[in-house]
Formats: sequence, structure tokens, C-alpha cells
Amino acid sequence: MRGKKSDSAFVAEFIAESVQEGMETPDQIVQRAKEQISQIDEEIRAIEAKKIRRSKLLDVILNFEKIAKDKTEEARLLPFFSLEYPDVCKHLCTIIKVQPIPADPQMYSGVLDHKSVFAVKQLLERKVIARKDGKLIPGERFGEYWKFVLRED
Repeated sequence: MRGKKSDSAFVAEFIAESVQEGMETPDQIVQRAKEQISQIDEEIRAIEAKKIRRSKLLDVILNFEKIAKDKTEEARLLPFFSLEYPDVCKHLCTIIKVQPIPADPQMYSGVLDHKSVFAVKQLLERKVIARKDGKLIPGERFGEYWKFVLRED
């Protein structure tokens, strides 16, 4: 061990093994040690190359998992993109976000046009809004709709 106290037990054992293998001179024992060091260095280089490859393989996995995750998220959002009258849907959700509104279109006394009534129907089907106690309130997917379609928090 360079720069540190040598391991005399290891040195003695190595010399004994070398003699048993037929080495007779100190030069032969030193040569055997150098060959083993070369072999170990080569193995270390191979392992380091494998470590580099391993990290690159992890990049491949992360890349494909991200793509799969992105596609799953896109598939989840598809119903939002097929909403007709997106401006009307946004307007209704803006109102519902602040306070619930009556669920019965007749309560509006002609204020809602056919586009608004249709938008309410679509938002209910996609669970963006829900009916509760005669009112329209944010539904289980309201947050998703707000965040991904409206691009707001």
C-alpha cells in the first residue's frame, strides 16, 4: 500500500504463493505483482465502462417512462380538448370557481342560451362540474380542467 504502512502479512503470503508457483528471484515476484496489478487495472476500466453504460441505460429508461407518462396524461386530457364552445365552458367554470350556481337552467329565466346549456351538459359528463343540492359546483376533475386546459392554477 503506497504511502502507508505495508501489510507485512500480505507481502509474506504473496511471496510464499509466488515461490509455490515456481518463482525464484525477487524480479520474478515483482513481475508477478505487476501483472496482477495490470489485470486488476483492466478489470477496473471494464467496470468503469459498465458504470457509464449503466447510467446511459438509466437515461433510456427514464426517457421512455417519461414518454409513456406524458402519453397517459395526454389521453386523460383528451375529453377536455373535445369540448365544444370552450369559451363558454371557461366562463361557466370561472363563475363556478367563485360560487356555485343553480343547476336548473330554468332558474336563469332565459339568461342561458343553447350554447351555455350544452356546455353545462358536457362539463357534467366529463365530471368537470357536478350537481349538489340543486347547484352546480366544481367536480372531481375541475382542478385538472382548470390547470391543463385553461393554463391557470
